[in-house]
Amino acid sequence: MDIKSAKLVAALGLAVTLAGCTEEKIPGPTADNCAPGMYEKNLAGLSKESNRNEFTANCKSFLAAKKMTEWKFEKSPEGKY
Repeated sequence: MDIKSAKLVAALGLAVTLAGCTEEKIPGPTADNCAPGMYEKNLAGLSKESNRNEFTANCKSFLAAKKMTEWKFEKSPEGKY
């Protein structure tokens, strides 16, 4: 009986380990992944609503940070300073 219970515990452990491998991965927020065409493709590839929400939030945050750090150098007017 001891061998049967050890096999059962080993089989359950293997099943639990493999169950963690099937979880889908959320793409990281990059300029390529958050571009309009790839964004829709990545969003359609996610099956869980929570993963879609997380990807959307990550892309919105990435794009907001990118917008805040973009700037264009403008010279000051000659007589102002």
